[in-house]
Amino acid sequence: MLYHQTFPNNTEIKCVNDDSFKSLSSLDCFSIAKSEKCMEAFQNPRLKEWMNFDTFVIFGTGGSSLGGQCIHATSHPKKKIYFENNLDTYSLERLFLSIDLEKTGFLCISKSGETLETISQTLLAIEFTKNFKNLKDRFVIITEDKESSLREIATKFDFLCFEHPKTIGGRFSVFSIVGMLPALLCGIDPLRIRAGGKSVLENFQNDGSEIQRGASFVYNSFKQGKSEHISFIYSDKLSYFGDWLAQLYAESSGKDGVGITPIKAMGAVDQHSQLQLYLDGTQNKCFTFFVEKQHSKLPIFNTNLPSKFEYLRGKNLSDIFSAQSTATFTTLTERKYSLRKFEFENITPEILGALFMHFMLEVVCVCKLMKVDPFNQPAVERGKIITKALLSGDNVD
Repeated sequence: MLYHQTFPNNTEIKCVNDDSFKSLSSLDCFSIAKSEKCMEAFQNPRLKEWMNFDTFVIFGTGGSSLGGQCIHATSHPKKKIYFENNLDTYSLERLFLSIDLEKTGFLCISKSGETLETISQTLLAIEFTKNFKNLKDRFVIITEDKESSLREIATKFDFLCFEHPKTIGGRFSVFSIVGMLPALLCGIDPLRIRAGGKSVLENFQNDGSEIQRGASFVYNSFKQGKSEHISFIYSDKLSYFGDWLAQLYAESSGKDGVGITPIKAMGAVDQHSQLQLYLDGTQNKCFTFFVEKQHSKLPIFNTNLPSKFEYLRGKNLSDIFSAQSTATFTTLTERKYSLRKFEFENITPEILGALFMHFMLEVVCVCKLMKVDPFNQPAVERGKIITKALLSGDNVD
């Protein structure tokens, strides 16, 4: 295994034994990690030409964007890559006024092809670039192979269009072309991410203990009234992973009057903003710590130390950061909270892929125990209907 989750003082987590969990591994959102499917798309001559742009803007929202942002945050891309997933005019105006549009390619992602944000962003980008030569070579589209507004736009302008797998929902799509094309833009071999996911999937199929322990940890905490799941992340590289995980848990489990409420906390910053509540507030929370070991090349503190900070002599930022995460974990352990920890030597593409797979499997298993469908999100449709009515001037039924 590429990782191991631990619990304080070797706390025994009583697993909910359910052999039917293993049948989940055949679902396309998981099994695609074993495949080279979509890799042939990367040999497309038009795509190779498109990838010569200096700057890329990726339009998408929710699952169409967050996986790519996770990957981007752990990489060192040679290209400038921007993710736009909202319609705030300030951010979009600043983007279009700051980039060199002549040297920019656009990637537009929507499974349904009807996502209001993505359609609006795509139309806006076309307006800004419509007078440039070879407009058709500036845009790449990912959407389902069916009639839709986004595919209509792609057809009208002859944009290169790739298929979003119909059997894979947005928040479970990171191992598909939705996540793998951004990985390629970031200079990461997509097969490395899939390899990490594949290792976890195969372990789940053969044994399943790590996923079952994780699912049992969350579900048992939920049954004890601890419905808030705090991801305490001690790695800036995993900041967007916290957002990805929040969507995964919120949209998958929040149904029929139940659900896991996900909250992201960043260490050590949120020790100064959220920790007071966690330590002294309502004990309705469980915690998962994500800790990347620090390897600082920055100077050791040996001179110019104020007297009250003499204890830093001979230490560097790695020592301080590590002590902070350990102290927070220990303090919460002393308060008898439900905790677990994932530790990593370094966040590699394989580790990131393993985390994606672990939590996708875990969330589906938790939802199965809660008896809710992890793959739909019926409640949000009402907001979309009202938004359309307001913009159309129609009456809201």
